[in-house]
Amino acid sequence: MSRNQKIIAVIVISLIVIGFFLSIYITVEETIPGNAVVVVTLEDKLYHSIHFDRICVEGRTANTMTLSEALADGYKPHMHDQELGYFKGNRRFLFHHLLSKLGMRVNSRWDKNGDWLW
Repeated sequence: MSRNQKIIAVIVISLIVIGFFLSIYITVEETIPGNAVVVVTLEDKLYHSIHFDRICVEGRTANTMTLSEALADGYKPHMHDQELGYFKGNRRFLFHHLLSKLGMRVNSRWDKNGDWLW
C-alpha cells in the first residue's frame, strides 16, 4: 500500500469515526407515516390516534382510515391527542435514523405497515 493510500484510508476511517460520534448528539424526530391507521370522527372532521381517550369520540360517528386519506379528505388532528403527543414519534439518534432508512429495525412507534406499536 502506497503512502497516499494509507493517508486516504486514515482520513476516511477518521471521518467515519467522527461522523458516528457526532450522530449521537444529533437527534431526529420520527414523524407519523402516511399509512398509519387513525380514527376519524365524521361530525367534527378530526382524526385521532387509535389510542384515543373516550371523550374524543363520545357521541360521534367514528371510522378508521389511513392518515394520508384523512388529510386528503380535509381532516385535522384532534388537539387533545396532539397535546398528549400521540402523533409524535420517538426521538432517535441520527445513526438510528440512518439505519432505519437502510431497512434495519429500530425502536419506533409505527411499523412499516403503519400499525401502532405502543
